[in-house]
This record gives sequence, C-alpha cells and structure tokens, in this order.
Amino acid sequence: MKDQYILATYSNQKDTNCRVLVYPNITYSKDLEKDSYIVVLKNTIEQINKVRDDIHWVVLTPTGKQVASLNLPNVEQREIEIPTYPNRMRTHFKPDEILKVIDWRNEDFDILYSHLPEQTLALTNLLRNTTNINPKVVGYCHWFEVDGNTNYKKRMLRQNLSGILEMDECGVNSIWLKELVIEESKKMLSEEDVERLKEILQPHYLGIDSISTDHEYEPKSILFNHRGDYYTGWKWFVKQMDELYKKRQDFKVYTTLEHLDRPYAEKLNISSREDYLKYISKMHMGVGCFKRYSAWSISTTDGLSQGVPYVLPNKLCYPEMVGKDYPLLYEEKDFLSTIESMLDNPNLRQEVKDYLEPKLPDFMWSNRVLKWFDNWKIFDEYKLANETDSYKKIKKLVKTNKTITKNQITTEFNWGVRIDLNGYRNRLRNEKDIRLTKNRYEVIEK
Repeated sequence: MKDQYILATYSNQKDTNCRVLVYPNITYSKDLEKDSYIVVLKNTIEQINKVRDDIHWVVLTPTGKQVASLNLPNVEQREIEIPTYPNRMRTHFKPDEILKVIDWRNEDFDILYSHLPEQTLALTNLLRNTTNINPKVVGYCHWFEVDGNTNYKKRMLRQNLSGILEMDECGVNSIWLKELVIEESKKMLSEEDVERLKEILQPHYLGIDSISTDHEYEPKSILFNHRGDYYTGWKWFVKQMDELYKKRQDFKVYTTLEHLDRPYAEKLNISSREDYLKYISKMHMGVGCFKRYSAWSISTTDGLSQGVPYVLPNKLCYPEMVGKDYPLLYEEKDFLSTIESMLDNPNLRQEVKDYLEPKLPDFMWSNRVLKWFDNWKIFDEYKLANETDSYKKIKKLVKTNKTITKNQITTEFNWGVRIDLNGYRNRLRNEKDIRLTKNRYEVIEK
C-alpha cells in the first residue's frame, strides 16, 4: 500500500474544514458586476472571510465571464454554460457538464449553496444518485414568479418551491417576501409542505457597502436607478413624470440602467461601482415605484447609504426596510405630492436624513451576513458516520500514508457512487490528529 502514495509529502495548505459549491442565478448577464446575485455573493464571502479562513468556495460562473469581484483567495470560478435569457436560465440544466466541472471523483463538497431553487431538486438528485457527494443543501432566493412581477403566463413557481423543500434553510430578503411565498404556496403544496416551508424560509436582510451621507447634491434631481421592467413600475413612473413636467419644468430625472427620451431626463454614464456611488450621492432624492412586488431593492439601499432620501411605496418590503415611521412612504395617490414636497421643501430632505442616519449602521453587510443561517452554524454542524469498520479502515489509511486524496481512498476500497463519503469525512474532521485541506486529508505533524 505504501508504494501507491507519496509518503509524508505535506501540501502546506491551510486547513479547509468546509468546501461550498455555489450554484448561480444570473439575470443580468450583460454586466455581471451589477447582477444582484453577484453583489450578494461577493459581500457574503468577504464578510465570512473576515471571521474565518477555513472555507473554500467553488462558484459556477457563465462561460467566458469570470467575475473580477469574486477573484478572492479562497474562491474558484468554474465555467458552465448558462443562457442569458432568465427564463431559459431557470430551465437550463446539463448534468454531464456539471459532473465534469465539479470533478466529484477527486473533490469533496460539504455544502451546496443554491441561488436557483428551480434547479435545486435536479442538483440534489444528480449529486446523490450519480456521485458519492451528499452535501448539506441551503440557498437564497429573491425572485419568485408571482403575479406581482411576472407578466407571462407559464411560470416555474412549483419547481422553485420543490427546490426550496430540498434545503435545510433558504434565505429570503424580507419577512414580507416570506409571507408572500407562503400564501402562494398554499395554492399548490400540501399543508405539511407549507409548514415545512415556513421553517425553511428565513429572512436574510441584505446590506450596504459603506455609509457616506454628507454630500453636496444637485437640487431638484430625481434618481431612478432600477431596471426598466414591469415589476419596477418603470412605465408608471414615466407617466407620473410626464404629468409633473406639464405642471413644472424645474426638475431633472437621472437614470442608471434605462434611457428615457424626455427633455427632463438624462442617463448617467457609469463605468464602475465607484462611479455609480459617486453619481447617485449627488441626487436630491431617489424613487421606488414598485407596485405589487419588490425584492428588497439593493438599488434603494445603495442610495440610502449615500444619504439620498427615497420616496418609497408604503407597502411591500419598504416599511420593514426603513421603518413604518419613515417620512417618505407614500400611498399611490400621493406619489406626486410627495415628490413636490421634496422639491419645494429643503428642510424635508434633512429631516429624512436625520431619521435614516442612526439606522444605517445596522444596514452594513458586516452587521447582516454573519447572522444568516443561525450565525453560519452550518459550517460546523455535520452528521457523522458511525465508527464502523469501514471508518476505522479510512482513518488507518490516512494515518499510514500521512497525506491522501479522496480518490485514493475510494480507489483503495473500490467504492462507487453508492458509498456516501460525507459522513466519513465529517467524522474525520473531528479527529484531533487529522486535518482537512482544500483537496487532501493529512496527519497533523506534532
């Protein structure tokens, strides 16, 4: 046996107690750095890296589109084909490609962190029936195909819910969204599954990068920094601004993603996130015009972090986001009068800033991410295999060879996909004289 392996050749890698496979949800493929999934994932990993250095992330990324902000020391980006059209993206699944890119014969994964519930059932089926990987399954979802955000008839909500039911926990960005999903689920799930869903769905509040509220601003400037889609209320907003322009011409609307062919409008020329924050910090006010659905809206919290007050609907997630006493929550009939109050009363802007500033520190990613998944106990709580004869043989093999790979273990015992290795791996991580690295099991030298 000893002749098969390199003895006592240590990798000098740091301990890697947890390997996470991240499955993506790409909806803004033309600029991945602006995609909300990328923003959330980047900040998640960065915050966890501040408190522990034993997590390794393997992130599946669209072919040919490596993401600069994910170029972190403990992150690998592995490319797979992902269609650019979101509806196709949610149905696209190539099991052979996934099996190849995760290199399951040689690599372990302790956690599957799925941001695409529509594919999570297929993923768990693939891993558990075609590989020897049986990871914990957790996730995050901000997009559910319901009437409020979907203007097409054929939807995949049922498949989304089936994927979430595979998870131990799935983050959603507000209690409002959790309650909406629970109500929708009652139309298609059993009472038992609805109760399970209530336990699985947990609020994971999203954050802001920094707080910088003291900026000079351009008076009577109005910022719309959302996508120009059905669910953002874009067309309604334009109609409202057209009405306002008939009455007065002393304001200007700025957009960041959409071009608006109006005399009162201008699209900001933005090349980086730094430019983006610099431009929006100069705005008199921002607006949110979501009608029946809003998934937290990072675009809104971006503006709030720069001291820009937002005129927001008094519904959806917004009272939860800014507090029910926030001065600029509006009923639909009062939208334009609220805008005009902001345009005409400089003291109102300062009043809103004074209201927001003591709340903003709680918005920081550093005060939010580390609370998810019950303070990320998922990294340290694992189901262990029993101390069977097979486990004792694995432990002896590791200690005899000093350093060994997963593939060497399975080859030694001629184990196929029916042998679940995660339980053995979990017990090995608790051995005082064995450590797990990124891709090996090693004896700890004394």
